[in-house]
Amino acid sequence: MPLRAESAPGPIPPMLATAGPVPTGPGWAFEFRWDGVRAVAYACRRGVRAVTRSGSEVSATYPEVRALADLLRDRDAVLDGAIVALDARKRPDPRRLRCRSHVIRPGDELLARVPVVYYAFDLLCLDGRSLLAEPYARRRRELAALGLGGRAEVRVPPSFAGADGADVLAVAGDYGLGGVVAKRVDSPYEPGRRSAAWVEVPVAHGVRRSS
Repeated sequence: MPLRAESAPGPIPPMLATAGPVPTGPGWAFEFRWDGVRAVAYACRRGVRAVTRSGSEVSATYPEVRALADLLRDRDAVLDGAIVALDARKRPDPRRLRCRSHVIRPGDELLARVPVVYYAFDLLCLDGRSLLAEPYARRRRELAALGLGGRAEVRVPPSFAGADGADVLAVAGDYGLGGVVAKRVDSPYEPGRRSAAWVEVPVAHGVRRSS
C-alpha cells in the first residue's frame, strides 16, 4: 500500500562523515560503526520504503525493514540507519550480507539462513515534522522515545554522549566492530553532505583494549 503523502517526503540523501582521529573535548557523542548497507527508511503503519545512498529502493530485497511499520504503530517516521547481516558472534559480516544484496525478492530459505537487522541511528522526520535542523542530541532522544525494541529485525544502537572516544573505539575493537562515528551533539542533520560534525574512526587492525 502507498505511504500517506505527509509520511513520504522527497528523498533525503544521508549525511556522511569525514575520516579523522578520535575527537577530544566536550560536545561529542560516539556510536559504533555498523558495516552494511546505508538506508533511509520512510515508514508508517501502511508501509515502509528503504532507499540506499545510490537511490535504490530495497524494501523487497530486505523485507525485514517492514517491521518498522508495526513498531511505529500509528506514527510516521523517516529514519537513517544501516542494514546489517550478523555472524555467529553477532558481529557485522559484510560477506554474509552480499548473499542478500543482489536478490530482489529473497525466498524463505535465504531469509532464514541470512537474516538482516536494521540499525536505526537517527530520526529525520516524525509525524510529518522535519527534525533535520534539530541538534543530534534531540534527534536521538526522540528516536529513543519511539521504543523500537521488541523485534529482532530492528535495533536502535547505543550512543555514548560525553564518553572518552578512545575507550569507545577500544570496545569496538574488542567486539570486532569496524570502528566508531563521533557526532557533535549540537549538529543538525545535513542531507547529502560530508560534514566535519561527524567523524568516522576505523579500528586499526589488531588494536584491543589495554588491561
